[in-house]
Amino acid sequence: MNILYELKNIKHYFDGKKVLDVEHLTLEKNQIVGFFGPNGSGKSTLFSILAFICKPIEGEIFLENLNKIDLQMKKDIVVLPQNPYLLKRTVFDNIAYGLKIRGEVENIDKKVEEALSMVGLETSFSKRKWSQLSGGEAQRVALAARLILKPKILILDEPTSGVDTNSAQLIKEAILHAKQKYNTTIFISSHDYNWLNHISDKKIALFQGHLFENKNINLLFSPWQKDDNGCLVKVFMDNQRLLIPNSQSKKRDSILMINSSDINISKDSFLLGNQNSLLGSIISIFQDEKEEYLQVEFSISGVIFNCSISKAKFESQKLFPGDKIVVSFDLNNIKWL
Repeated sequence: MNILYELKNIKHYFDGKKVLDVEHLTLEKNQIVGFFGPNGSGKSTLFSILAFICKPIEGEIFLENLNKIDLQMKKDIVVLPQNPYLLKRTVFDNIAYGLKIRGEVENIDKKVEEALSMVGLETSFSKRKWSQLSGGEAQRVALAARLILKPKILILDEPTSGVDTNSAQLIKEAILHAKQKYNTTIFISSHDYNWLNHISDKKIALFQGHLFENKNINLLFSPWQKDDNGCLVKVFMDNQRLLIPNSQSKKRDSILMINSSDINISKDSFLLGNQNSLLGSIISIFQDEKEEYLQVEFSISGVIFNCSISKAKFESQKLFPGDKIVVSFDLNNIKWL
């Protein structure tokens, strides 16, 4: 394991309220790590700490085994905020600005051209004014202004928020290109789970300031309904229902955590009549860290889940992406966030 960051006992507060509580986190070099969770879960705070923009109230953060970071190391970390600001100048001036500030003006025209190409924009685009850009174009120009710096670490906060499908795809390709060409380590937050899933080497969920690696858990969000006994019921868009027993004391905005090991999938349709069994569809199947297991991501009416299955079961069931499956939940070990 080639560790880039290590965080130990990190706690951060705003106005006396704890917004981040990370007991231990390691992040490896040259990976794309996706972070997801609801608004207010601590993603932006974590990113500020990773970028050394703010210092945690408690705990230690190490970058390449060092907890004292000099100016040069900080310059290797580049951040693209959710709503990036563009200078009221041309596209060229916006992209070249960072290099000019650093005094790195040699071959600057060629470097701007290369950065434009990475985000899917032609060289002639450099002459446009900032006011002539669509939302997707502005986001790609802002990304190009970061990529031209060839950062070792790139932190992207909701890079596809509010952009069209084509721009989201081009942003994805630019990120993958940066990882391959510059060996950049990239941290991304996004509410677009499918987009994040297809680009990330590793995914981490944040809720109420706590971290959960996505491969081990599933999170089910509000809204919830209540049945006649006051128990919470998740009603999916296709009207399938998942009843959570003994949940009378939980609020309608609660978040349910289900371990991946407590989910079973099968192509045996007769199981669909069982309690807590729903119909889903496989999205992707890939190798687990444990060689005898595979990770399966599947959807129930657009809500994404994951679980592990043995290779023996995979072969006997003949499971493939796109297959319809019966998903059975063991709700005895659930937790609420």
